[in-house]
Amino acid sequence: MPTASTRPNSNLIESVKAPIVALATDGTSLYLADADYGIHKTALSHLFSNAREADGTLLIEREKATVQYAGERPWGGAQAIRIYGNRLFVPLDVLGLGIFDPETLEMVGRYNYYLDDQRGEDYFGGMIVRDAVAKDPATGEPYLDAATGMPDYRQVNYEIRNSSKGKTKNTEMLHPWADLEREARWYYQALDVDVAVQNQRTIAYVAYSLGGVAAVDVTGFDSATPANKLQGNYLGFFPAVPPNGPDETGSQPASLLPYEGAGKLKESGVRAVRVQGNTVYLTDHFAGLVLLEGAAHPESWRGAGAPYNNDDNGIAGDHVPDHENITSFDMSPYDPLDNESLPTAFFQKPCLLATSELNGHGNTLALMDNITLDAAGTVDVLECSGAGGFVFVDLYNLQAASMSARYAITGYFPPTDEIGAAPDGSPSETISIGHTSGVAASADYLYVSDGPHGVSAWKITDEAGYPTDAVHLVGNTVQDEYPVTVAGETIYPPSHTVRSVIDPSGENAWSLCARNGLRRVRVAEIEAGQGAVGAPLLLKLSLQDIYEHNNEVANVDELNFQDHAYDVEFAGNLAFVADGSNGLTVYDVSKDPTVAGSGFFVANLGTVKEKPLFGTAHGVELWIDPASGRRYAVIASGPYGVGVADVTDVHAMRTIKVFQPIKYEDGDVGSADGKASDVEVIGDKAYFAYDSFGVVCYALSDLIADVPEGVDPTVLFKKTTRGTVSYDYRPIALGRFKLQEVPGNEDVDGAATRMKYTVQDGRLNLYIAFGAAGLVKVDFTDPAQPLLVERVDTAAECSDVAISNGRIYLGDGAGGLVFFK
Repeated sequence: MPTASTRPNSNLIESVKAPIVALATDGTSLYLADADYGIHKTALSHLFSNAREADGTLLIEREKATVQYAGERPWGGAQAIRIYGNRLFVPLDVLGLGIFDPETLEMVGRYNYYLDDQRGEDYFGGMIVRDAVAKDPATGEPYLDAATGMPDYRQVNYEIRNSSKGKTKNTEMLHPWADLEREARWYYQALDVDVAVQNQRTIAYVAYSLGGVAAVDVTGFDSATPANKLQGNYLGFFPAVPPNGPDETGSQPASLLPYEGAGKLKESGVRAVRVQGNTVYLTDHFAGLVLLEGAAHPESWRGAGAPYNNDDNGIAGDHVPDHENITSFDMSPYDPLDNESLPTAFFQKPCLLATSELNGHGNTLALMDNITLDAAGTVDVLECSGAGGFVFVDLYNLQAASMSARYAITGYFPPTDEIGAAPDGSPSETISIGHTSGVAASADYLYVSDGPHGVSAWKITDEAGYPTDAVHLVGNTVQDEYPVTVAGETIYPPSHTVRSVIDPSGENAWSLCARNGLRRVRVAEIEAGQGAVGAPLLLKLSLQDIYEHNNEVANVDELNFQDHAYDVEFAGNLAFVADGSNGLTVYDVSKDPTVAGSGFFVANLGTVKEKPLFGTAHGVELWIDPASGRRYAVIASGPYGVGVADVTDVHAMRTIKVFQPIKYEDGDVGSADGKASDVEVIGDKAYFAYDSFGVVCYALSDLIADVPEGVDPTVLFKKTTRGTVSYDYRPIALGRFKLQEVPGNEDVDGAATRMKYTVQDGRLNLYIAFGAAGLVKVDFTDPAQPLLVERVDTAAECSDVAISNGRIYLGDGAGGLVFFK
């Protein structure tokens, strides 16, 4: 399906494949929403005929590029298509809502929440974009795109040139482009829309991700033309549930562009919206299925006690996500003792229902034609619950005192047909693997880290010990984010697990739990063959298996910040944990973590004070220098890049280096952007995976070399105010690989996350999880000349790699598990 830009005087956009995210048809034509391009149109009959392009792809009769480039990443790809009246209503990511003529595909109307002066309860508060951008010094013209009103390439250039190393040359300067790129995009991301006539007004209800659902008056849309575009008018909104987690990030980016990471942000917020009568139905990532009354009068959407003060500490702009600008709704926890409670606003009018998760995070939904909100025994709503499967929901008695008494799940279709162990040990638990972020493999078993669903064990060999395609579940932890008590015994989950690492004993698969530290999952019984298909083994965790700063019974005074464990390496009983913004934390896993004085906490290097030493530590490898016998920790330090510490004496650990790799751009020396997400030590070299810089290789002898006396090991590169290099003591990399610099892959979306490797016949091959780009195999035998061997797509976003018995096992996010021989 070739695509080409239709904008005059623009660069060509073309491809033979596209990320089609939605379809719509009027019975004659088929409209395709392309998230990286815009809208395609073809005759519906072409799907069932031989009407094809010259290259054999689907014949496209007309198309419209809706994307805009200001920086390197496009804005404005189509996220959905809704046919209403004689127009197409298309959510366009951060470009807001577009209304198009279905015949010509020309835009006849629009609304952009980000640009709306009437907004004021969102990420940017009352900022007016046209006043915030810089102006051409000669003409006074603001740096805005003439067609979309968004910050343009001139604003991008201005922000980059006038902000550096986290310190602006102009302290009053705002960053409407950079802030939108880093975090705010998830508040202005139009994902879905529904339209209805309410009391002679036509209202579009736009699912704005973390911005909530916004109601926009689009009356007159049917007569609007390209020459006389309709501008939608904001009427009101209802907020989304902020992602749970710490309010303060604990670290500052080292430059304008690196950031904490999208993570929870890009998955959260309002995902879908539908309207029937005077009721708005929406799905929220955390709130599940939500019903709002008053669809005809969204101007009245607010809590009875408005205005509210949701700034809980008096520090402006410190929330991630930022909910303190909201004044119309009470965003304090409904249950102050539960740090994952829904906000109070979801238990007050106009909210009629908030189910929380329905066997999974809220995602898309469909309404039955005839909904009966006051009668039980019918199916009213169908919801895709993220990785939790598909549920049929019966809505009834919306006046009941408790939310749980207002609805019932009448049918549930899980995303796998595997049956796991329930908390009581019985083989009756449905298994979800749609948040698969980590995989680890032994010779016979695969251990899968699946976020809120914990860890599951899968047999990957047959009875004769040979690799098999018939992979099945044989064990699992409790499928819950919270402890479960059965017959007086409390069983703990590896909650929000992002990765698993099998320790040298082979008896434990240590689970790295974002926000919940390091948790031991004992798998010795699995490895001994005690779990089987049809008779899965329940992998129980007790308090004695939880190593974190502040558990239920023991606190570490030195580390009063939240755990963010991402990786672990072992030296005997010592576990060296990549602890996010806390840096490197060492636990003695032979000691009881429920006893404060047991010695389970050994040491830390880099905890948050004024700024974190190792940025957000995401990966760690240990290496012993054969010449000196000293042990070093090599750390993938997030936005801070490469970290190295001497950890020979864990009670006197010493920082050797923290630096961002050298990057040359337009002949100018600078620092790599993005964040280091993983590290592999292979022989006498270290390989770092960067989300935007690629994979970079260093000699370990260069990394462990001391810096000159008097030089701060965290400030190895310094420029003067005029851009002249004052000094640069950063090691020179042996080589670097970036997929987008390989001919033919320039426009491939994806970034290096985690890696595994093989050495065979003297050749070193890295197998790299490359996000949306799938799996990438690189021959790194010669670090100075790494070679792309192969790239293969996966179902979703490849996040982790495991290798066993000549097979490759991939964690693929919402795509679950993907295998290659």
